[in-house]
Amino acid sequence: MYAVDLERPAAEVEYLSALLTSAERDAPTRTQVARAATRIVLGDVLGTDPAAVPISRRCEHCGHTQHGRPVVAADVPLSFNISHSGPLALVAVLDADARIGVDVEVVRPRSRLDALAERVLDADEHASWVQIADEDARLRAFLQTWTCKEAYLKARGVGIATRLRTVPARPQGWTVATFSPHAGFVAALAADRPAVAVEQHEFAFGVISNDGTAG
Repeated sequence: MYAVDLERPAAEVEYLSALLTSAERDAPTRTQVARAATRIVLGDVLGTDPAAVPISRRCEHCGHTQHGRPVVAADVPLSFNISHSGPLALVAVLDADARIGVDVEVVRPRSRLDALAERVLDADEHASWVQIADEDARLRAFLQTWTCKEAYLKARGVGIATRLRTVPARPQGWTVATFSPHAGFVAALAADRPAVAVEQHEFAFGVISNDGTAG
């Protein structure tokens, strides 16, 4: 797992954008930086030019070429997923042919949190959630469940249009790990196999260095 600071100087953003395809450049600046960082990480793993990493975003359900689960379009056992919120992106990489998804959310107040929780949490989850007295703890607990469900849906290649109340936060046969990549953020990783550990690294422009583990 690589944590990426999306706040880049203009010169670096210009360089990073040069790594992207023309379709990938048609996105907000932070999204471009996140996608370029993903290419750098994958290029490092594959030992190839980041700009040459073959990434497909074809939807496996409808065939659309731009909104599907991103995969490396090559015969290599490598899986990845990406998420960003505010100034932080996470790039999850697994050296295996698997389904993985990652979701990160900045911890900030949500308007009408109670109503949102009723739409997202199932009956048991909601019953436990309403028992949390502390407002900040309630927000963080909600976001932890939200990211679990989002990571799982992303791994399956299913959009958020799915009714989240029916989505399991801890699906059987999957690993769903929650962690805090940076202060003020919560995140979750979902993988379609048991016992996948989350090892976190900090991504630096041009350098990838180990920064410990989270779980």
